Amino acid sequence: MNIMKLQIVVLLEKYKKVTDVAAELGLKQPTVSFHMKNLETELGASLFHYRSGRVLLTDAGRALHSYAVKIVALAADAQRSVKQLASSSTGHLELEAAYIPTTYILPKAVSAFMEQNPGIQFKLAVNSDVDVRERLRSREIQLAVLHSSSWNDESFHFRLIARDEPVLIFPPGHPLDVAEPLTPEQVAREPWIQQDSGSFLRHTSERWAELNHVRLWNRAELNSPGSVKRLIAAGGGAGVYSSAGIAAELALGQLKSAPLPGILPESGGFVLAWRKDYDLSPLQEAFAAMIAGGEPPAAGE
Repeated sequence: MNIMKLQIVVLLEKYKKVTDVAAELGLKQPTVSFHMKNLETELGASLFHYRSGRVLLTDAGRALHSYAVKIVALAADAQRSVKQLASSSTGHLELEAAYIPTTYILPKAVSAFMEQNPGIQFKLAVNSDVDVRERLRSREIQLAVLHSSSWNDESFHFRLIARDEPVLIFPPGHPLDVAEPLTPEQVAREPWIQQDSGSFLRHTSERWAELNHVRLWNRAELNSPGSVKRLIAAGGGAGVYSSAGIAAELALGQLKSAPLPGILPESGGFVLAWRKDYDLSPLQEAFAAMIAGGEPPAAGE
């Protein structure tokens, strides 16, 4: 059994077609089929079956797949670490982050790191909060920046980059644009523009509503926090947004903000995260040391 055969198992579960797996690996289709048959012979078990033009894993194949994912990821980690140790002045650093930290927190830090390390190639991918966390958990990525208030996940190491205070935002002239302090009931009567489920902003608004015993009127749901902000600025309603991401709109008078009234949910922030079973490479550790100041606070602090 070798890494190539395990890669084929992983990719077959993803694509369900031998032709797509062959294209991904740069192999010919007969070569992939040969490795599949050879692996079944080697293990003495049927791993694949065909249905409606697709290749599906048998029970034995699915059992192997769970190990194959880990082994392939570990092999890739080992290769990266060796390459980075071979040269301290060059390397490839990959990071995945949610939209808000990518847009408002990371640009200056990444620019400074690249300036200090001119031989480094940097790749930054953007994904949703929930997808970044799950891709980190499944070993698809090794290092991520999360926008979260949940820092007690036993699967990850966390280092705090910056605190973030979610605030209520609305357009100028909105019914909430008043001088006197707002109440939870007053806020809940207005139509809300929400980010989709699983996001930090959605979790914050729902937790706030739960703590204050109010029900929100969700007028619209969008999968992009930037779209949430723009729709609110255009007069679509009110909502919760990261205080780190509204400075420009406040300065231009496009948005107004106010503290969330009533009982507040647990504080959030931006954290660098990686799995506890993964050792950072020297390059990743250097980036972590520059961007992150220390351990996040315990829950309730």
